[in-house]
Amino acid sequence: MDKKRPQAMSTSPLIRKVTVKLPSALKTSLPSRILADGYNMRQQSKWVVEAINSLMINNGWEGALISELVIKPDTQDVFSIPNDLVLKINHEAHRISLKNPSLNANQSTIIRAAINRRMLGFFELTS
Repeated sequence: MDKKRPQAMSTSPLIRKVTVKLPSALKTSLPSRILADGYNMRQQSKWVVEAINSLMINNGWEGALISELVIKPDTQDVFSIPNDLVLKINHEAHRISLKNPSLNANQSTIIRAAINRRMLGFFELTS
C-alpha cells in the first residue's frame, strides 16, 4: 500500500510574500489606519497594494523616496503582493538607482513610501 505524503501548501506564483522594513511607529499605527479606511486586517496587503499603485501612477513619484532617506526602520512586516507588481517595483528600483543612486531605491523604500503617502492622505484609488 503506497501512502502519499502530505504536500506543503504553496502560495500562488501570482502572489509573493514581500518583507518590508518599517519604523516601529509606522507598523504600530498601520492597523488602525487600515481599519479606519474600512478594511479588515485580512485586507492589509490589499490596502498596501492599492497604496503602491496609487503612488506609482503619478509622474515624478520618485520624489516620495527623498523622505525615506531619513527613516531608520527597526522592524519589518510581510505583505502579499502580486508578482507583476513586485517585478514593476524591482524594475523601478533599478531604474531609479541608475538615474539617482543617492535615493537608495529598493523594494522596502518604495513600498514604505507608498504606505507613508497613503497614511498622509496622498491616495487615489486605482482600478
